[in-house]
Amino acid sequence: MTIELKNLNKSYGKKSVLTDVNLEIKTNTFVMLRGVSGSGKSTLLSIIGGIEPATSGEVIIDGRNVSSLKGKERVDFYRHKVGFIFQGFYLQPQLTIAENIALMGCFAGVPRAERHERAKKLAEDLGIADVLDRLPAEISGGQAERTCAARALFMNPEIILADEPTNNLDPENAKNVIEMLQKIWRDTNTTMIVASHDPMVEKYASQVVSVQEGHVSSDMKAQED
Repeated sequence: MTIELKNLNKSYGKKSVLTDVNLEIKTNTFVMLRGVSGSGKSTLLSIIGGIEPATSGEVIIDGRNVSSLKGKERVDFYRHKVGFIFQGFYLQPQLTIAENIALMGCFAGVPRAERHERAKKLAEDLGIADVLDRLPAEISGGQAERTCAARALFMNPEIILADEPTNNLDPENAKNVIEMLQKIWRDTNTTMIVASHDPMVEKYASQVVSVQEGHVSSDMKAQED
């Protein structure tokens, strides 16, 4: 699913965060949005994911200008097309891991039995089947990141967005999470976009988008097997 950003600008009051961004991300690409904290990479990710609007410009996904979508049409589009792995997890503390994974299915009206089966299958695929009945406070950071990945995959999206997925993890778990994201990308043919300042992420990316003081530049990489 191709993503195009055209003449994109984002500002908060008088503070400009993104300036005249033009970017193309092709279907089934593993993209790293690279930049230091405050560079605008997480804001760019949030605009692509429909979490916040651009001040001006267009976001075109699969040939459709999603910047103009409103109300239920906008919600339905992002719910079914985009999965988001948030920095800081944002798991619901009162829900079990299984319930957290299936949460998007509740909002989308997926029948309970189907939600249960999908959550179980995703947990098995991501190696967290043994913690499905636990609460978020009872699992490790690596398991929480995998739970977030399972939740993002629940609606079978075509685009996965991950915001600083290694930020709260030790080096070993960080490597495990990036390898997990790469496996998801290869197994599901999704477009994977990871915002990160972690140099390890670049090793796995097929496209690196540098974000610096609100401006972007993009380079494609030759991949090694």
